[in-house]
Amino acid sequence: DAEREAKRHVKYGEYATDEDTLMLLAALIHCEARGESYEGQVAVGAVVMNRVRSSAYPDSIYGVIYASGQFTPAMNGKVDKVLESGNINESCIKAAEEALSGVSPVGDMTHFRRVNGREGLVIGNHVFY
Repeated sequence: DAEREAKRHVKYGEYATDEDTLMLLAALIHCEARGESYEGQVAVGAVVMNRVRSSAYPDSIYGVIYASGQFTPAMNGKVDKVLESGNINESCIKAAEEALSGVSPVGDMTHFRRVNGREGLVIGNHVFY
C-alpha cells in the first residue's frame, strides 16, 4: 500500500564521517549482505544508521557495530578481517555511502535477521523490523 511504502523510504540528514568509518560500515554490509540486492545492502547500512540516531543505542557507527551481542561478524572478527584485507565489494561501499547520506529503504527499523517467519519487511533473505 502506498502509505506504507512512503513510510519505508525515508531520507534522513547526512551523517558526516571519515573514510575509516565509511569502510567499517561497508565491511559490516559486506559481511552481512554482500550476496543480497543493492537495496538489501543499503537496508543493512540503514539499520546501523537508525541505531546511531536512536537514543537506545551507542551514538557512533563504531559503537553500534561493536556493541556486545549485536552483529555476529563484528563479534567473531570477520568485519576486522575484511577491513584489513581491503576486499570489500564495491556495491557494499556504495551502499554504505548511501546509508550515510541519509537514505533508508527500511524507515526507522533497527533490526534485521534471516527470513525465518518473523513479521516485518522482507528484502531478499533478510527481514527488517
